[in-house]
Amino acid sequence: MSEFFLEVEGIKIRYRKANEESPRKVVLLHGMAFNADTWYELGTINKLSEAGYAVYAIDMPGFGKSGGKRMNRWIAAEFLRKILDALGISHSALVGPSMGGGIALAFATLYQSKLIALILISPAGLKDDKIIGSLDKISIPVLIFWGEKDRVFPVDMAQYLKNKIERSELVICPNARHPCYLDTSDLFHEKLIQFLNRVFRDY
Repeated sequence: MSEFFLEVEGIKIRYRKANEESPRKVVLLHGMAFNADTWYELGTINKLSEAGYAVYAIDMPGFGKSGGKRMNRWIAAEFLRKILDALGISHSALVGPSMGGGIALAFATLYQSKLIALILISPAGLKDDKIIGSLDKISIPVLIFWGEKDRVFPVDMAQYLKNKIERSELVICPNARHPCYLDTSDLFHEKLIQFLNRVFRDY
């Protein structure tokens, strides 16, 4: 699959995309140890594309093949808005694992009107007072994945997050570690596509 580059505020950003003509946009962020290639290697980009979604997997600044320096989640969320504007994406479902989940939560805090749905995979940021204070203001549909054997963020945090976000669903991935979408990829893809199909029913 081809890779693409664009420049945002003088920073070269690498991304992968598929089926861009579809109006149903899904944006994939990544965790600290990963990048856009992870979603290609896992098959997520292809599965979402085949299900009728436009898919964009982005290397955030300082990761993968993108330039620039790594940013804290709030600056990264602001910069993500600029990336999406440059790509012409006004509304999307945003997927964020771990570090990317923290960025996604910050983005939802700042720009919820630009989101159709949020998919969080054991997200960072649940000790961030600004994020904690905004969780009950998230009104879009949210799907939460958590690994049963997550040693980075204990699984009891999953129920806390679900209780804080009114329109949320929780999937506990059996025997899965922190990057649970890697350990239970079939379950992850099945639940993700089912959720997106409901959320995007009218698109």
